[in-house]
Amino acid sequence: MSRRSLYMLLSALVMGAGFLWVFREGGPAPVPGHLSLADFPVTVGDWTGVRLPIDKKTAELLNADGTASILFRKENSGSQGPPILFFGVYYDRQTPEKNIHSPENCLPSSGWAVLERKTVSLSLVPGAPPVRASYDIIQKGLERQLVLYWYQERGRTFSSDYLGRYYMIRDALVMRRTDGAMVRVSMPIAATPRETLAREVAFLRELTPLLSRYIPGGGRGQGVALNASVPFEEVLR
Repeated sequence: MSRRSLYMLLSALVMGAGFLWVFREGGPAPVPGHLSLADFPVTVGDWTGVRLPIDKKTAELLNADGTASILFRKENSGSQGPPILFFGVYYDRQTPEKNIHSPENCLPSSGWAVLERKTVSLSLVPGAPPVRASYDIIQKGLERQLVLYWYQERGRTFSSDYLGRYYMIRDALVMRRTDGAMVRVSMPIAATPRETLAREVAFLRELTPLLSRYIPGGGRGQGVALNASVPFEEVLR
């Protein structure tokens, strides 16, 4: 058994024990009110999008309480630039059997080779801490894409699914909540990764302020706010 498989097994056992305790002590706490992620708008600033259907097999695999898959485009100097795909998935309650699927596993299983992976600090909204997001350059055939994604759960944002397991167990015990979401954007690399990153960050600066309406926070007024003073290219590891 690989180290990752062993870790996932142990975390599932601990998660199961934590959820059993929650149910015995009165059940999960209510999730703060929010809009359905399936109704996320198709107009974000100067970007307009079209909803992409999620096939039945994928929907069954995700088993989510809300999904958004929208392909956005923006007019640039009269010519249409590369599109950006926004994909979000949300769960009212995660369990060992029903939880967010990490792109770290899903992308290779879909035929994409990961050429580069690191964590970056993204500044998207002035006045609050940056978000740590996973930065992946992937390739299938002749096509390369840049993927940015993070997890957004109960007022926190982070890039590591391992850290997500820890927070899920902790919050199940302390907050009686395990709701959470994954936010991902991807875009073909038409020129350079740097230019593609800049374009995705510009889009996320328009999209991020909307997320708190569709993904519940921590109940303490915590939003997804990111500090514009931190360089968006800062590599954290």
